Amino acid sequence: MITASQAQTIATKWVEAWNAHHLDAILSHYSDDIVLVSPIAERLVERSSGQIMGKEDLASYFRLGLKQYPDLHFRINTVMF
Repeated sequence: MITASQAQTIATKWVEAWNAHHLDAILSHYSDDIVLVSPIAERLVERSSGQIMGKEDLASYFRLGLKQYPDLHFRINTVMF
């Protein structure tokens, strides 16, 4: 189990990576065998059915998303762990 402080640190680094649009830093938060299901992926990635499998495909999806949404910005409201 992680502590509240560790959870806050992870969340902060994740948001900083996204807000910097730093793809490698974003991907560092995901395992190689990631499976992501998203209605946005269904719209952006042909034949995905909203499912992105593996870090390589996740990188392609996130790269596309960052291009499509250049003003994308996150902020932390609450960190739950």
